[in-house]
Amino acid sequence: MSKVFDQWRLLTRCVFSILPQVERELKKWKNFLAASPPSPLRRQALDSIRTKRFHCQGGAVYALLNPKAQHHLLPAIVSLQTISDYLDNLCDRITWNGNPSLSGRITWDELSSLSDREKDRLMERGFRQLHLAMTAALTPNPQDHLPEDYYKYYPLREDGGYLKALADCSRKHLSSLPVYEEVQEKVIFLANLYCDLQALKHLSLQYRREYLEEWFRVHYNKYPFLLWNEFAAAAGSTLGIFVLLAVASCRSITAEMIELLFQCYFPWICGLHILLDYFIDQEEDRKEGDLNFVFYYKNQEHCFQRLVFFLDNALQRVEQLPDPSFHRTIIKGLLSLYLSDPKIKRQGLRSLALELLHSTGEKDTLYIYRLCRLLRTAGRL
Repeated sequence: MSKVFDQWRLLTRCVFSILPQVERELKKWKNFLAASPPSPLRRQALDSIRTKRFHCQGGAVYALLNPKAQHHLLPAIVSLQTISDYLDNLCDRITWNGNPSLSGRITWDELSSLSDREKDRLMERGFRQLHLAMTAALTPNPQDHLPEDYYKYYPLREDGGYLKALADCSRKHLSSLPVYEEVQEKVIFLANLYCDLQALKHLSLQYRREYLEEWFRVHYNKYPFLLWNEFAAAAGSTLGIFVLLAVASCRSITAEMIELLFQCYFPWICGLHILLDYFIDQEEDRKEGDLNFVFYYKNQEHCFQRLVFFLDNALQRVEQLPDPSFHRTIIKGLLSLYLSDPKIKRQGLRSLALELLHSTGEKDTLYIYRLCRLLRTAGRL
């Protein structure tokens, strides 16, 4: 009974405390942008907040691991996730042919006469420079050298100081976490994987799989039980970073617990997170010709089996963690959040979705699923 009570108390605090706080944090950044001069970068920044706010909502749940530190954890998580979403937009919005569009897609005229391989080298350099903002945001020590010319190899650069302000906000709050130094190495490892992925997955359609497989081969010995697309998916989640930030606010955390958390989240919870994200976007990505890691499974049954593989490993490993109920609720929440999306019904994936929900072996997963559907209807998600 106490486990059920703890779970519903967590969900209640998320809905009535965390979600409103996330909206307030995002409003601050929208006000910052409103005071900046109009530009294509400002348009992309506002668009990323408008269309991807649920990423911040999900990440901010980790502030509940230590409510006494919420005033530091929540702004740090929101600023970091906002950097991630904004840069994802910038990597997505470059056109290859140099033709501007009315939708605000950013052009890079100098690429038009180059081969795909040459374009890829230039684009990768630009994307990696942009993503230095992520590692800077996770480096609170003022003595460390922090580059600020994140747009050095990008076709546009006038953002009104937005990217620097986001990174500075994160650094300011992380500097107040008492044991951040004990998790920083793992946080930077995950951030570097994320940046590698972003720099490679937005390259030319013809070669990006080759680049990603080559990247995975560097890490294969540590993760031989994964497929290349699953490693890439796990690298694309920021949840591992956020849970480590949360425990960095607790003086009582041990090195052993940090290691157990890390191994539970990467690759299992992180991989499940992003594979679910791609699972619901199949129709949209197929139509747009976008990369989707689910497409590299043999069929839907193979996809389902691998999702259950990630789910089972995640559920087994949370039992070794402090406060396993919290992390178990995170897993069930991920399933419920993604599988309650209207895209599931439109794509005829409802039966597979229900099978996945039942795969947790816990009846309350369906209650969380129904809660997510209600929140969607109410416009809270």
